Amino acid sequence: MLKDNYNPISNIPNPSIEKGVITKKLIEFIEKTLLKFQNQFKGKIDASEEELNQNLVNTFAYFSKNIPFIFQQEVIQKQKKGQNRKVDIGVFRHYADSSPFFTLEAKRLTTTLSKSREKEYVIGSNPLKLSGGIERFKHNVHGVNLSNSAIVGYLQRENSNYWSDKINDWINQLISGKLKSVLKWNKDELLNNYCYFKDDRLSKFSSNHIKTDKSFITLNHYFVDLSI
Repeated sequence: MLKDNYNPISNIPNPSIEKGVITKKLIEFIEKTLLKFQNQFKGKIDASEEELNQNLVNTFAYFSKNIPFIFQQEVIQKQKKGQNRKVDIGVFRHYADSSPFFTLEAKRLTTTLSKSREKEYVIGSNPLKLSGGIERFKHNVHGVNLSNSAIVGYLQRENSNYWSDKINDWINQLISGKLKSVLKWNKDELLNNYCYFKDDRLSKFSSNHIKTDKSFITLNHYFVDLSI
């Protein structure tokens, strides 16, 4: 169990967690904590992304006090060229680490967004601004030098089936060229249902992507239902 790897000294790297399994341990922690987040903030069906991100990072920070993970909001992702970007949440093993070993981006899943923003979970309306969640990882401006990361979908309207179908429809349109993008898209990037949690409040999907530097990244997608 995850608690067997807790370190009594807050946020000090735990030698009992091998490097190869730290991401697995983190994912276990994230999934447990997202349910706690949902229980605390359910009903926020009109809250902004910024407000929910602050609530989420505070929740992660509170429950990670005695384990070797540090959650930080608005983490710089250094670029080789151009302006540095920021990802919503970065996870560090130690305060002295210069880069996160895992990153999370978050997006609202609601039918109340304007037409220009409705596809932001996948792509933004302007390719130059890179405002889409998945496209930022593909462009390698999020999850820099990482092979695993996550996107959290704040589900405020409709249900997880509705949104997974919507997102996959948009990706299929990108594959066919019906939706325009400077990136190439393929079937591996469709959201696959990873598992159904016993609790309908949280759904998990997975997708695989080729980044612009030709490296690969696996994204875990978590739909947190705030409407129930």
